[in-house]
Amino acid sequence: MPDTPESPIRGRALDHVVLRVRDLERSLGFYRDVLHLTVEGQEAHRAGKKPFVSVRAGTSLIDLIPDPAATAAAAGMDHLCLEIATDDLSAARRWLEAKGIAVDDGPVRRDGARGWGMSLYVRDPDGYALELKRYDETA
Repeated sequence: MPDTPESPIRGRALDHVVLRVRDLERSLGFYRDVLHLTVEGQEAHRAGKKPFVSVRAGTSLIDLIPDPAATAAAAGMDHLCLEIATDDLSAARRWLEAKGIAVDDGPVRRDGARGWGMSLYVRDPDGYALELKRYDETA
């Protein structure tokens, strides 16, 4: 690479991801009730002040924009990875499946932003792939 001045830009963390969803209430139910993320901005959306509702994942947000024509295939995103708190991913898989949520893969050991951890893949109501990752010292 040619010698260039040092960039003044340094990426630090995921700020937000925006997903187009077919059914906002169904998607909110998944992110709130299954993944236990906190919903933000729902009142502003209902009042017509915001075109989306957000769910908070730590310091990051997932913005959900209602779009009845949305499909994961047209979204251009492979998957979103969320770090989760759980002691047992196998038990988490059984719980998800008992709620009717298909698990595509896992638990499997995979590399991520903080190194190696165990994870599994699920799909949200619009078909977006989510990697649910658990880090620990022994993973």
